[in-house]
Formats: sequence, C-alpha cells, structure tokens
Amino acid sequence: MSLLDDVSIVVTPNGYKAGELYAVIPSDGAADMDVTRATDATRVNESGLIEDVLANVPRIDYTGGGCPHILAEPQRTNLLEYSEDFTDTYWTSTTDVETPVKSTTIKSPDGNYNAWHIVKDGSNSKIARVIGSSSVEYSKSIWARTISGSGTAYFGNGSITSGVLTTVTTEWQRIEITSSVNSFYAVDFRGSSTLTEVLIWGSQMEVGSYATSYIPTSGSTVTRNQDIFTRDGIGSLINSTEGVLFLEVAALSLLSDVSRVIMLTSSDGLNYVNIYFQSDGRLTVYNNVNGVNTVLFQQVLNDITLFNKCALKWGSQGYELWVNGIKLESSTSTSVPIGLSEINFNWNGGIRHFYGKVKQLQVYKTALTD
Repeated sequence: MSLLDDVSIVVTPNGYKAGELYAVIPSDGAADMDVTRATDATRVNESGLIEDVLANVPRIDYTGGGCPHILAEPQRTNLLEYSEDFTDTYWTSTTDVETPVKSTTIKSPDGNYNAWHIVKDGSNSKIARVIGSSSVEYSKSIWARTISGSGTAYFGNGSITSGVLTTVTTEWQRIEITSSVNSFYAVDFRGSSTLTEVLIWGSQMEVGSYATSYIPTSGSTVTRNQDIFTRDGIGSLINSTEGVLFLEVAALSLLSDVSRVIMLTSSDGLNYVNIYFQSDGRLTVYNNVNGVNTVLFQQVLNDITLFNKCALKWGSQGYELWVNGIKLESSTSTSVPIGLSEINFNWNGGIRHFYGKVKQLQVYKTALTD
C-alpha cells in the first residue's frame, strides 16, 4: 500500500493560474488553494533569472536552485524611487565617480543588458541616496559583481556609516545588510576598498529586519502586498477525529518580525491544529478544541530557515510530532478539534501569517502508523 492511498490533500509548487494554486490531490480542484496578492511581484524562475509575476499569481520560486518552492512574503515597500537607474539625479554621485554606463556585454540578474558599470575615479568615490528616518530599522540590498577578478567595496551602508566591507567576484550576488542608517549607498569605493570598478543592479531599501524579493521602481516608491493562501469548504477532505498534517517548509528569517504558521481550522476558528515556527527557532504545535487553546509540543530545531519535514499526527492514541523522520514528542491527549474544514497560511484570519517557503503540504484522513 502506498501513502497515496491514504492522502486526501497534496499541495506542491505545481500548476497555477491567477488566484489559484492547483492541488495535486484531489485532481478535481476541490483543494486548490485560493491565492491573493493585490500587486505584481517578482520571483526567481527556473533559469535563475528574476522575472515579474502578475497580481494574485502564486510565486513558484527557484532561489538557491534545485526544486522550487511556494513563496509567501509580507507586504513591503521599496523606498528607493529609482532602483535600477543610477544616472538619474535622484542619486547623488561624487565627482570621483565616472558617469555610470550600461553594460552591453554582461547581463543583469533579470537577463537583460541593464546593469550599470561604475568606475572609481578618485579617493572620494560613492553613489548614495538619503531617505527616511534614522530611527527605523531598514533592510538594504543590491546585486553586484565585477567585470573580472574580485575585490572589496561597501554596499548599502557607506564606509563611514557602519558599512560592511563586501567581497564581490565575477558571479552576481545579492548583498544584504540591516541598518538604522537612513541612507543607501549603491556603492562606496572609499575606505579600504580594493575595487576600481563594479557592476550593480536592483537596489532596494525596505523597512524590516530582513530583505525580501526584489521590488523594481522607476520614479516612485512601490509596494508589494503580502501573499495570502487559504482554502475553505473542504471538511470532506479533513478528518477531525484523526489524521496527519505534513509540511516541508522553511522560514524566511529567524528574526522576530517573521510570522510562520500553517493550520487546519474550523470555519469559526474555535477548533484547529497548527504548526508554528517561532523566532527563537522553536517549532510549536497548538491545538484548539472548542475555544480552549493548548500548546502540545515545543522543539528547538537546528535551523528553521532550512527546509524541515514536519508531521503532526492526532487521533484516539494521542498526538505525535515528527521532524525529518524522527519522532520528537508524543502526548496521550485524545482531545481533538471538531469540524476542521479549512487550510490557512495564517492564524485565524491574520493574527499571524505564514511568511516562508513551502515545498509540500499534505493532509491525511487517517493517523498513519510510524
């Protein structure tokens, strides 16, 4: 007998259209996830290039290579009004930087010839922009590479503003830093820089403690709305009495402003089981039976930003938590939720959302054996 004989719902990075992510099982569309994101966004496609995705279209993302994942991110705004045009007067360049020129031989991370060649021409070479308030935590990011060889320079922050000296090579890399400094340095050759020229593309400055996917701008700030995944009316595919919720997921960050919870719930929210990854690296399992919320299990994982395979089993024999093939905890409690009929990538309508990466979601109507 195969596990496919018992599974009632399988959602993977598979087929999709605007507003829907198709479930592999069942094939009749009964468990297709509803997807909402009122704005366009970007993803890394199977060729490793950044491309635009239209509003409400789920993002099947290939960041890191290999198999793709479903990407769910919070709402963020790129505060830099010209994220790709470093010749606009919006950017302040010192006279010790030659006028940026577009590369005609090396493609940018989106596959076009639109990266900017920046050449140092003196000891005070930098391109920067001051914006926002210094009391806010920002995540700053930009792609950079060399024409040939390798060297160091400052990106995001300048050499005199808590800058981080970064080594760049002939491979594109996205440089990310977090800082409360309210200025963005596209590149700063001052200090102990060993570079005399560099290619840059795709600058971003957003409020938050970690960088999110690229938000292009061309004359104004741009906001990308959050990704929301839900499915209701599927009580026939979920057995409240016994079952398994299986996830293969990774968090976007360990930092405290990242929510990451996926749950099976009743329509009134008074009954549920969920798997929740907390900022301190703990995996926490809750259940709620007629409004009584209980922490069932808490386990610290090695790294929640890596993909972990997590299975929660419940039924007449109690509850069990499995992670990466190992049973970590069990409980003899037989108090099970009632009327489970929804899958939500959030906690009861939005108290906490799931922001992370999903490779698999499976639901079983039976409490599987070990």
